[in-house]
This record gives sequence, structure tokens and C-alpha cells, in this order.
Amino acid sequence: MIVVGVDPGKEGAIVRLAADILPLVTTMPVISGAKRNEYDVRAIRDLLLGCSHVFAEKLQPMPRQAGGTIANYNRGYCMGLFIALCTALALPFTLVRPQEWQREMLAGIPGEDTKQRSVLAAQRLFPLTSLLPTPRCRRPSDGIADALCIAEWGRRKLGGAP
Repeated sequence: MIVVGVDPGKEGAIVRLAADILPLVTTMPVISGAKRNEYDVRAIRDLLLGCSHVFAEKLQPMPRQAGGTIANYNRGYCMGLFIALCTALALPFTLVRPQEWQREMLAGIPGEDTKQRSVLAAQRLFPLTSLLPTPRCRRPSDGIADALCIAEWGRRKLGGAP
């Protein structure tokens, strides 16, 4: 069984989690453009091929004051992209609210900042897996940590090993 966890967004990540194998971790594949980066749909498709189930964080609209229309458009575009890819590839998928997976995966980890708690949880669950987006980075990626936690949450929901 191969479970995929997705923290959507251009700063997000995709994690493939299989039993007894180190997780395959990648930042969200994007193609650099003249004005802005675009999602690399083929690379994302290739990461989803052959998996058993995809678990993606369900993005909520932001208030206009907190980012406005462009941010909401980009969030909706990303969710639509994953729904379309999973549907086209006939992959079962689950959109999970952040509060739902965080309640279980971040239980017992102190602090108020869910991003930092997610990094701590991922480091505890997967001590051999790097959370650095590139070898030159010094700070762990909360996108990779979230994707790891979402994948592990999904594996547990499907009856996989904790």
C-alpha cells in the first residue's frame, strides 16, 4: 500500500509513504516562469501514479483582508488540480481539514504554532527523513512536515502500521 500525503500550494510538498521504506519526499513540483511559477502537472501526475490513496489538505478560503482574491484563486486552483488528477487517474482520494489530521498527529506536542508542532511531529515519526527542501537550507520545511503528517494520518486511517 502506497499512501500519498499532500500539503497543497506552491510552497507545499508531496510525500509517498510505503511500508518498510523511507518516505519519498519532494517539494511541490513547479516550473519557473517569467512572472510566476506554475505547477508541473506532469511531475505531480508521475508522483501520484501507482499509489493506493491520496490524502490532501483541504484548503479553506481566506478573508479578503488576509490575502484577498488572488490567494483564494491560487488555493482553489491547487485543490482543483489535485481533484482532477486523482479523478483522471482513478485514484481514491480524501480531502482532509487541517484540524482533523492535526488533532491526532500533533497530540501531546506542546506549543501554539501548528507549523512548528508539525515539524516536531514529523521529526519524531520519521527521524531518518530530511525535512530540508534543499541541501543548502538550514530550516526545516513545514510543508514537508505537514505532508508527512498527512500521509501518516492517512495510512493510519486505512489501517496501516502506526
